[in-house]
Amino acid sequence: MGKSTPTTKKAGSPDTDVKMKCLEHHPQYYLVGGDLFLLIGTTVFRIHSYFFKREAKNFYTKLIDPAFIGDEKRGTTEDTAIIIETATVEEFEHFLWVFYNPRYDVYEADIRVWFTILRLAHEWDFPEVTRFALREVKRRENEIGLVERIVLYQTYHAPAEFLVPLFAELCARPTSPTDEETHLLGFEQTVKIYRARERLRSSGGVSPLPPGTSEADTYPTISTILGLPQYTGRSVLDQDDDANTMNGAPIVRAPVKKNNNGRTSGKT
Repeated sequence: MGKSTPTTKKAGSPDTDVKMKCLEHHPQYYLVGGDLFLLIGTTVFRIHSYFFKREAKNFYTKLIDPAFIGDEKRGTTEDTAIIIETATVEEFEHFLWVFYNPRYDVYEADIRVWFTILRLAHEWDFPEVTRFALREVKRRENEIGLVERIVLYQTYHAPAEFLVPLFAELCARPTSPTDEETHLLGFEQTVKIYRARERLRSSGGVSPLPPGTSEADTYPTISTILGLPQYTGRSVLDQDDDANTMNGAPIVRAPVKKNNNGRTSGKT
């Protein structure tokens, strides 16, 4: 996932003027002394730019500095508020909670809240918040399913130390991915997982059938898993041969006699 930044719209444009008439201040994060104004939908946030200046140049520097000499700095008033389009009000509340949590030593939240924080920290290039969110996700990772964790970690570009053990667990467990897990993983990745599972269980990449199992013994399983019609091992051609037998004995037809000119006489 590539980095994304909030956007800005110049005050005075028709769509901005209409929006300004119905703005509301966020009940918690419109802070006295705040010097950075952000807008999501019709909700205005007023927060301290210190936290963003300290870490996230991708979020802050490129947006606050004026585009042209003489222009007003963006985000310094409600009229020039930075418009955030990649997060909802609730998601941004979760993100700001990292900085404004009144209990410095307690950060208890659902794991999905931490994945939201992780997503925004990654998109806006907050490296310290990204590491913090990863630690919290790791601490709570058993709260969600194995494959869902894999997909979320991949989406937010978690490092190998998070992903490899999860894939190893999936390939080592006795059961293969379910239909729902396959849907989450995608076709290509599921195929690779099956290949890894087979290689781990075979010797030298060769995985023979159990002793005493013939290829025909696999037909019911193949039909069930691949959604194919059940096949007993008898061919359509065998059915044609059956039609040419009577009481278990082949039907013998008398040869057709031909005239001297090579044409059949119609008599037997």
